[in-house]
Amino acid sequence: MLKTIYDTAEEIPEGYAALYTERNGKWELTGVTGVKTQADIDRVQAALVKERNDHKAVKTAFAPFEGLDPEVIHAQATELEETKAQLAAVKKDGTIDETKLEPIITARLKQITAPMDRDRLALERRLEAQQKLVAEKDGEVLSLKTAITTGNVERAIRDAAGEAKIVSTAISDAVLQGSRVFEATEDGRVITKDVPGVTPGLNPREWFKDMQEKSPHWWPASVGGGSKGGSGPAGRANNPWSREAWNLTKQGVYLKEYGEDKAKVLAESVGSHIGATKPAAA
Repeated sequence: MLKTIYDTAEEIPEGYAALYTERNGKWELTGVTGVKTQADIDRVQAALVKERNDHKAVKTAFAPFEGLDPEVIHAQATELEETKAQLAAVKKDGTIDETKLEPIITARLKQITAPMDRDRLALERRLEAQQKLVAEKDGEVLSLKTAITTGNVERAIRDAAGEAKIVSTAISDAVLQGSRVFEATEDGRVITKDVPGVTPGLNPREWFKDMQEKSPHWWPASVGGGSKGGSGPAGRANNPWSREAWNLTKQGVYLKEYGEDKAKVLAESVGSHIGATKPAAA
């Protein structure tokens, strides 16, 4: 059975020497995590004894001052130093040595200004805490205003989407794109910002009219330019999957630009599908 401490390295069983470390002339077991040796325990106990003795020594030293107010003691000590300085400033002939008055004045000023300095420091700390609290509240108010503004913008886009009669599956996409280009003005209007690719100052209704050319897949085939034979952006005449405008090259361009989901909606609106090799039957 291994011991936690050996007096010499020779006493350590063969094969276990790597687990021991020499400390204070003894070989202690240190290579196993969590194992406490008697030396560890002795060190802790010694530290506790020292702490208790130090505490007892401090308590004994301050025993004569038990029950006294520290501020009163400080004030009395200051007065005593001032009195000593005053006595030292008096010459043998009874006159005052003005060169020795400076320590008296300094001590008196320190005694007078010390409470004011403490009050000033406490006031500064309270002011800092209040400023921090105000900053936190300002941040909360700003976050709330931003959330309200975002909600108003999205609500305006959804209302306009319903009036524009876009397909229900395209509303989320329209709101996502619209939230990037719309802003709420101070007078409560929701209009497009001055950003590249967007006409500034449009309300959501006007914006949806502008988007019929850019995102025709938002509308069913009968909306956005007419039904069969219509010339609008979502009409059959401009739909590269329709019989009237069948064009594999344009299909590929649209698929690459807008993605498979949007292309699927546009193709299915005229009875076709992605990958078709010819127009759907009439």
